[in-house]
Amino acid sequence: MPIPWYVTLVRLTVPLLIFKWPLWGVLASALVDLKDWNFINFANPSDYIFYQNWDKALDIYYLTIAVITTYKWKDKIAQKLAVGLFFYRLTGDVLFWTTQNRTFLFLFPNFFESFFVFYLLYGFIFKKVKLFTSPKIFAVIFIFLGIPKIIHEYFLHVIQKQPWQFYSLGNADLNFYAQALAIYILPFILSLYFTRKVQKKS
Repeated sequence: MPIPWYVTLVRLTVPLLIFKWPLWGVLASALVDLKDWNFINFANPSDYIFYQNWDKALDIYYLTIAVITTYKWKDKIAQKLAVGLFFYRLTGDVLFWTTQNRTFLFLFPNFFESFFVFYLLYGFIFKKVKLFTSPKIFAVIFIFLGIPKIIHEYFLHVIQKQPWQFYSLGNADLNFYAQALAIYILPFILSLYFTRKVQKKS
């Protein structure tokens, strides 16, 4: 087995923080998910296949904890949307496990995690418990969060390469942070800005 026991232990324990600190707990879980790769050695292709199944199982583990906490959300539209997005992703994972076809991970992207973080981050910054005050907010979230996520899932699971492998900046750390800026940070900033702008007009 290519995965050290302590990596599995960390992936199991860090998500428990979500119960008490949903936003920071899920961000910590996502960071651990990104970094576990650095502690795993792949001796052959079967090790990588094992890792993919292991990783998706632990992803669903921490996302399940996250979706449980959404039942405390004040905005019931946001809560129902979050649950729907969770089960949408879960369907993709089940199809992946049963077929080992990674295309299903692209067709059923993990938009739940992005939306979960966005809702909590918006509330944390603007002190708002009601997100959906206008139908336009659905469009803002899809355009600025959904489309970049779909593009990233396409690179990961269809092309099976990271974007920076095509547009390398010449440094591994620089590539990682540039990708994080383009795929996650800027979309969140734009989503926060335009959602707030729509809310002020509604």
